[in-house]
Amino acid sequence: MMRSSLVSAVLLLSGPFSLLPSTASGQRASSSRDALDTAMAFELARSSGLKAEGYPAPYYVSLTAADIETQERVCAMGKTRYSADRRQRVLTPDIRVGSHELDNHPVGMPGEMSGRSLPFEDDVFALRHGIWRLMDLAYKGASADFLRKQALRVSRGKAEYDFDDLSREESRVRAVVPDQAGWSFDRLEELCLSGSRAFRAAPWLHHAEVSAALSRERWRVRDTEGLAVDFPRDIAELELAAVDIATDGLKVSAGRRFLASVEAGLPGPGALEEEARTILSDLAELKVAVTTSPFDAPAVLDPSIVAAAVLSVGTRLSGEEQRNPSGTQVFREKLGTRVLSPILTLVDDPTLASFRGRPLLGSYAFDNQGVPGQRTVLIERGALKGFLLSRYPVRGFPRSNGHGRRAAGYLAVGAPGNLILSASETVSEARLLELLRKELKRRGKPYGLWVRKLEGFSQSHSTGRQDALRVSARLVYMVDAETGAKTLVRNLDVVCTPLTLMENILAAGERQEVTDLVAGVPVSVVAPSLLVSGVELQRSEAKPEKAPILPPPPVE
Repeated sequence: MMRSSLVSAVLLLSGPFSLLPSTASGQRASSSRDALDTAMAFELARSSGLKAEGYPAPYYVSLTAADIETQERVCAMGKTRYSADRRQRVLTPDIRVGSHELDNHPVGMPGEMSGRSLPFEDDVFALRHGIWRLMDLAYKGASADFLRKQALRVSRGKAEYDFDDLSREESRVRAVVPDQAGWSFDRLEELCLSGSRAFRAAPWLHHAEVSAALSRERWRVRDTEGLAVDFPRDIAELELAAVDIATDGLKVSAGRRFLASVEAGLPGPGALEEEARTILSDLAELKVAVTTSPFDAPAVLDPSIVAAAVLSVGTRLSGEEQRNPSGTQVFREKLGTRVLSPILTLVDDPTLASFRGRPLLGSYAFDNQGVPGQRTVLIERGALKGFLLSRYPVRGFPRSNGHGRRAAGYLAVGAPGNLILSASETVSEARLLELLRKELKRRGKPYGLWVRKLEGFSQSHSTGRQDALRVSARLVYMVDAETGAKTLVRNLDVVCTPLTLMENILAAGERQEVTDLVAGVPVSVVAPSLLVSGVELQRSEAKPEKAPILPPPPVE
């Protein structure tokens, strides 16, 4: 459920791709005068002539190109069962018709893919031809959207939360962010094989595999204001997944996903094999774990579970969401008011490369609109202080704060990079469990919950109210209020409303941990464990399955 692979998302794009030789390094640094730069410069210069009769000319044009190389392997029982190496170039035009105050930017949250594939060979004419066609289509769509938006403004008037449609950024830069040290895909491939080899100790598993993927992206942003920014974005993924059958015939599953933006962030072979053994151990316990009816109770949530709730809150703090009439707008008109527990502070800092020695996945120098990333205080001691802003400004915040992010082929929106949740008052992890029992006795509840090891999460999206978050955890324990005994339960998910959850914090743990996630773009969440006054358990979507008729073949 958690898998939302950047690599997989890239491969959904239509258009040509090539198979790469196995020695491809992925390092194709863009020079200032190569064919793509030349083609982009020529077509940007010609954009002033984009004007149909009766329609306005563009006042701003940007072109964003992403060169993407991906390598994937899937390994089962110590052998490779799938292999693919691909290359693609995607260009996304952003053409604005009207003025900074009112243009064709969508009234709601931009969601449709607007980029298309270009030739990846360095041929100026082929590239210019592809850009020409894309810009023509984009201009025609922008002109029609602008007229519709004008008509809507006439009929509806200007909403109190409306503001300019494109921020004026004074300092335009020309910059090239150098590539990191080269990746060795051989190492990822060996990790794939060694991790899957550890599952040979459990041949009875219904599903057991390890997947490895490396996506190396080289981004270029050019616009008619003179912006020229080049930067890399690399992401490697390692995912272990195993499925077994419990005594009552229901599936039980366990997995672990590692994400890294630098090679140093990958686990070593020993650590990966140990994780595979931990998965097997947890599955053995889950097979005989008890089931229980859904209920709600106070709970201790470990940092990975808290991370899912923090990301849910963070995505609702984008500037676009505050102006989206079809969105929740739960934070609109709440600046300065309390929205979380007063012991909590939430900051997004893409300039932070690591946290206590661990590389952070959401770090970047420039966002996808060429604006330098900036540390932004979002919530301070529970009070709302700011938003994640692209160049689509919010009333009271006329400038971008470097959070305009996008996946290849999409328009940029305000999105998190490194979300950091901290607490002004903390206790030890053992003390959190003691406080949980104390709260249970105060409320006369026989059991509380200890929720650990995030497996996946999903979020419902609705208009005008908070979203429900459904979290799948590998380990959910019922904690006895009297004795503190822990009983493992299975096939139950945690369901909560993130803002309500974060408003009702009883205590925070002293140890913060990093959880790397993908929400369209790579994000790191730093968070402590939290004791909350209540979460709800609901039945998971696990389905019964018959055991295999024959026993597994012998392991040689």
